[in-house]
Amino acid sequence: MKIVTNWIYSQPIRNKVLVFGILMSSLPLILLSYYYFIHAKGDLEKRINEKQILILNNLSAEIKLEMDQTFQKMQMFTIMNQTERNNRAFYELLQQSDSIEEIVITNHQGLVEKRISRYSLNLAKKDERWYTDDMWYRFQTKERTYGNVEFNSFGQPVMKLAIPFFENGQRKGLGVVVQLQKIIGKISSLRQDHSSYLYLMDNRGKVIAHQDYSKLWQKHSDLIDNSVIGVKEKIQGLDWTLVMEQPKSSAYEPIDKMMQNGLTVVAIATLMVSLISIYAGLYFTKPIIQLDKAMRKLKFGEKFEPLKLEQTDELGMLVHSFNNMSKELQEKSLRLNQEKERLNLVLSGIGAGLGLVRNDYKITWMNPLLKELLQEKQLQLPCYTLVGASNGPCEDCMITCPGISGNADKLITFEGAGGRKRIYRHRVFPLNNKIEGEGEYLLFIEDITEQKEIEEKIVQTDKLAALGLMASSFAHEVNNPLTTINVYAEDLLDRVISGDKSLDQDEMAHYMKKIKDNTTRCKKITGNLLNFSRKTSWSQSSIHLKETVQDAISLVEHTIKKKNLTLKVEFDPAIPAFSGDSLKLMQVLVNLLNNAIDSFKKEGTITIKAIMENTNLVLSVGDTGEGIPEKIRSKIFDPFFTTKPVGKGTGLGLSVCYGIVQQFGGTIQITSEQGAGTFVEIRIPIQKVALKEAN
Repeated sequence: MKIVTNWIYSQPIRNKVLVFGILMSSLPLILLSYYYFIHAKGDLEKRINEKQILILNNLSAEIKLEMDQTFQKMQMFTIMNQTERNNRAFYELLQQSDSIEEIVITNHQGLVEKRISRYSLNLAKKDERWYTDDMWYRFQTKERTYGNVEFNSFGQPVMKLAIPFFENGQRKGLGVVVQLQKIIGKISSLRQDHSSYLYLMDNRGKVIAHQDYSKLWQKHSDLIDNSVIGVKEKIQGLDWTLVMEQPKSSAYEPIDKMMQNGLTVVAIATLMVSLISIYAGLYFTKPIIQLDKAMRKLKFGEKFEPLKLEQTDELGMLVHSFNNMSKELQEKSLRLNQEKERLNLVLSGIGAGLGLVRNDYKITWMNPLLKELLQEKQLQLPCYTLVGASNGPCEDCMITCPGISGNADKLITFEGAGGRKRIYRHRVFPLNNKIEGEGEYLLFIEDITEQKEIEEKIVQTDKLAALGLMASSFAHEVNNPLTTINVYAEDLLDRVISGDKSLDQDEMAHYMKKIKDNTTRCKKITGNLLNFSRKTSWSQSSIHLKETVQDAISLVEHTIKKKNLTLKVEFDPAIPAFSGDSLKLMQVLVNLLNNAIDSFKKEGTITIKAIMENTNLVLSVGDTGEGIPEKIRSKIFDPFFTTKPVGKGTGLGLSVCYGIVQQFGGTIQITSEQGAGTFVEIRIPIQKVALKEAN
């Protein structure tokens, strides 16, 4: 059934319109004709049967009446006395009934006593038995007796009738021989039409009267054949059967002819409707076919002229709308191709790798740069293997955790040409308008090697600038222990040369200890200075915050004392060692302390405080200096922005601090009130820093 339905759906509309028109025109006519034919046949058969029954009833009544009249005449004859039943009475009876050809009187034994015949001698043979055995048997018990149909000497069908009567105490019989020619002639003359026929059968099933003489005296069944329409009528007393039949072929001939005429009309109507349907199909489908061809051209990008249709009906409106739509589509297609060309140029020249990733981590598309970076032959590998070199999905990726905030921003390293390692920023963005199976996320991989190198140079520049600004402080810090060393060394040398007897071993050890302590102090100052100025990339290690803060303070301690400032340091003992780059954090603290020192025009206080809030380290540097004017607060993190005079600052300090804190995965916030001071708060999630180290 489904195959037939699909086949019907696949046919052109013009064929469907044609078939629909033919069915709607011919099917009702055929059904009505068939219905009328069936009911007309039944009605005709009923009327024929009614007519046949009426004819048979009348004919059987006439035959019975004929016989009854004959019996009545015979009964009238028997009631005469013996003297009255002379030859004259016999001849009168013959004269009254033309069908009687012989009259006999039989005795109680059934032998003929007297005979009067119309065509033979009136002599009774000796011991002549007039009755047949079965007739004699019926004669003993019935008032009226019928004999079988026989033939006389002329070959005419006759039948014997007999009734009993009593004379002189004896039961005698009056019998007559009746000619049946009149009955046969009546049946033969009663033809209704050329196809129907009427016949009469006796009690033995033999045809004694038929409109077709060739079938006379043949034995015939009294059952009505299915091929004819017929009825039969029993004639009581005679035990004869009247049958009237008409072949169905001839009876239904008018209806068949009418049906043929009806089918001819249906055929003509179907032909006319077919022609109309063909015209209607072409009329309605021609615009649709034109639309289909135009849509195919539009589909394959071929150029075509607007469709022309003179119709102003719905189809005309549809064609008009299609022309407008195709025009807009062609214009949009042209613009889309232009945009596609531009997009391809952008994707190829953007300098970043782009790819589409499905929910199952499969990369379905790459731009040329990403293909070159990841090797296209590895496309079947999941993204976390290609990009992260991991055996499982990344925990902080939005593909793994759709509800996660951010875009999985992380740095990855690939080995480029010549074995040089290059740094890439890897990010993932969800797509709102996506095609299922082609990618639900955009993978963005950007080469930031040069950017990182520039950032390191900026950081190093900031360090060197800070060192330049702190040069006098460093010189003073080193000069003090060197002066002490020089004094102790000269005094010791003079006493040794002069041969001072009081210079004992304990005093010698005191001189050497002073020289060693100041030498160690110089080494520590220069060591911190070298560490601070050393150019390094991000180095993951365990950070002890207290040591890092003390190292940073040692670089600015002389300046703090010189400006007569108070430094307060508060540490939460619960702060654990955590993972990160201690030199980077030290640089942040040095920059913040230098900014705090520069904000003072008189005495004041600088406070360094470190506490734990849940899993976050909160490190703050506050001062009671002049504060930051409100109009420049939005620019303080901009590179090269400074309010200090030339030679006092580069404008990189806070910008570098912001970048380093972001590398720690933390945040930096500055609140300031002009004339009241500035407060800088750094929040570093220690767990995230640890994860960063593990990654």
